[in-house]
Amino acid sequence: MLLSGILHTPAAAATPAAATACTWQASTLPLPSGTTSGRVSATDHQGGYSGTAWGADGKRRVLSWKDGTVTDYGTGGPNDQVMDQNSTGTIIGYSPIAYAPPAGHAWSTRNGKKAPLPKPATVYVSSAYAIKDNGDITGWMWGTFDGVWQTRHVRWPADRPTEFEMMPDLPKDAVVADVDDDGTMLLNFNGNQGTYAVGLWRDGATTHLAKIPGATRTTVRAISNGRVIGETTRPDATGKTSTDGVLWDQDGSVHILPGTASVSGINRDGLIGAALDPDKNNDYLAGIWRLQTFDSVLGNADSSVTVIGNDGTIGGYRFNPATARSQPTIWRCGR
Repeated sequence: MLLSGILHTPAAAATPAAATACTWQASTLPLPSGTTSGRVSATDHQGGYSGTAWGADGKRRVLSWKDGTVTDYGTGGPNDQVMDQNSTGTIIGYSPIAYAPPAGHAWSTRNGKKAPLPKPATVYVSSAYAIKDNGDITGWMWGTFDGVWQTRHVRWPADRPTEFEMMPDLPKDAVVADVDDDGTMLLNFNGNQGTYAVGLWRDGATTHLAKIPGATRTTVRAISNGRVIGETTRPDATGKTSTDGVLWDQDGSVHILPGTASVSGINRDGLIGAALDPDKNNDYLAGIWRLQTFDSVLGNADSSVTVIGNDGTIGGYRFNPATARSQPTIWRCGR
């Protein structure tokens, strides 16, 4: 099934210099002793955030910030990742152990610590990508099942923390990019599909999102309240190839976000974080959009957006070139 849509490209986009809609106020989040850098990766959408911090040893510590309190869930490896957080504050993530062959495990926070999610002994990699407010976690495993090497998508039910359930197989060549609150999975299909098809999967049915005319590659990143953001690469009128951010709205309409090079987050109201194209704006800036309308520039060239909360706050980090350190940061609209 293909979701039809009309491509909308504004004739002229607002420029960063003209953006006055919102003045974003940055707040640096505290780091625990022994760490010097950190970044925000997820939110509970109620003013709480989570992410990682690290110091000279390079090992990542998983943290949460809520109401002025920092919770430290302990040290992991140098590449531990926070993947998602629900409204009750439970955090999920992935800890890589090896790369050749790949090995790693999914984890969640429980009783103030990180705890690995259960997996069979024949599984080399388990990874979690979404957690519902009721605590159910979805993800995938790679290993041998019934003697066959394969990737299987799984659910870890909240009411049975020592168990997991196999989910129906996804369509061929599909990779999960994100999961909406209603359980709809956002999918990228690999190059075997031609121009990198993208779509939604729910109740065993796939709905392909409208294609971008002339696109040589399209990738989706996030979904919230039925709205999808991603990027598309295509040649312009001169033949030069460029990449732009894209919004697929709830009605199926498709909107190019001019002047953007990539997108990083969207909330249920359509607040979007994007990296502005340095070739068009002469600097590496982060921009904020409200649906298809440019809102404002966020901070300076050292600000990066990673997640946007449904409460209208923004999480990410600011890089200090003088110290080569990253500061976990949240922004609030000050207008």
